[in-house]
Formats: sequence, C-alpha cells, structure tokens
Amino acid sequence: MSNSIYHDEYGTISRDDGRGLLELTWSPATDHISDAEFKALMARFAQTAEQLPTRYVVVDARHLHHRPDADFDSWCDQNVIPCYNRAGVAKLAYLMRPAEAAEAEPAPEGPATFPTAYFDSMESVQDWLKTG
Repeated sequence: MSNSIYHDEYGTISRDDGRGLLELTWSPATDHISDAEFKALMARFAQTAEQLPTRYVVVDARHLHHRPDADFDSWCDQNVIPCYNRAGVAKLAYLMRPAEAAEAEPAPEGPATFPTAYFDSMESVQDWLKTG
C-alpha cells in the first residue's frame, strides 16, 4: 500500500514500504513547470530514494507535459542516477502514454547499474517488478 510522502503542484512522491517501491507521479500542471523546478523535483525524488530503502523506482509520466532542456540527460546522469545507484535500486520503470512507451528490452542507461524500462500500463509495470 502506497502512502504519499511529498506533494506539490507538479507531482507526488509516494512509497510502498512493503515492496521498497518509490514512485513519482507527475501532474498535468507540468505544462507550466520551469526546467529548474523540474530538476528540483527530480533531485528531491532521487535523494528520497537514497535516504529510504528503495528497491524499485517508478516514474509515472502519463501526465507530464514538460520537455526538459537539451542538457537534461547529462544532468540526470550526474545528479539523479548516482543517487539511485547508491540506494541499490534494482529496477527503474517509466509509465508513459501509449504513444510514447518504448518497445525496447529493459537495459541500464548511462551510468545506471540497474535496468530501465518503459511501459504504457501500470499492470505491465507491476508484472515487470514482480520478476525480481
């Protein structure tokens, strides 16, 4: 059972202690979020993963309207992924709108020590997380 541990107009961070799952759910208000605000919430989420026992990370981006700037991937590799690595994250799942979900096999991205996968349904995310 998930409980909300942080909420602002752009997103909610929730946690399922029993499964070691941390989830960030982006809100539709992200249509007017700045890059700085976007990165701040991503950093808060990553730091939360590092502070709490976290095995699985889920980012629900179905309502995310913001498109990060060109340096975001590099920034993420330097500021977010290391937190996940230190936390011992085993899997990272992105829940996307159906037209945006990638059809690729789960694999580590950038400096990640864990696989990342993209899905178009929460059921698919849950099925993948159950596999280990």
